[in-house]
Amino acid sequence: MKKRFGALLVALFVFVLVAYGAQTPKATTLKGWVSDSECAAHGDKKCSNKDHVAKGAKLVIVTEGDNKIWTVTNPSTVADHQGHHIQVKATTDPEKATITVQEVKMLKEGS
Repeated sequence: MKKRFGALLVALFVFVLVAYGAQTPKATTLKGWVSDSECAAHGDKKCSNKDHVAKGAKLVIVTEGDNKIWTVTNPSTVADHQGHHIQVKATTDPEKATITVQEVKMLKEGS
């Protein structure tokens, strides 16, 4: 009886770990420009006008290639890079079009 109960606990523990692992978003690396939602909506991915953010626009990352606009959930991580070409390590939520930045690296234009 004790062996069965122990095996049941171990199986339950493994199940919980697998379920948790499937829900944890994986970090990805993206390249793009830090802009604001106002400029990005008008196609300006290199906008560095900080007045827009002061007036309520959100900081966003516009990715290279597909020009997808990701709203940054932790804007303080990229605030100093507005208008710059960057590479980020981040987790994304495609349903909400949001990105949570973990690391930022400046890139040279055209990299």
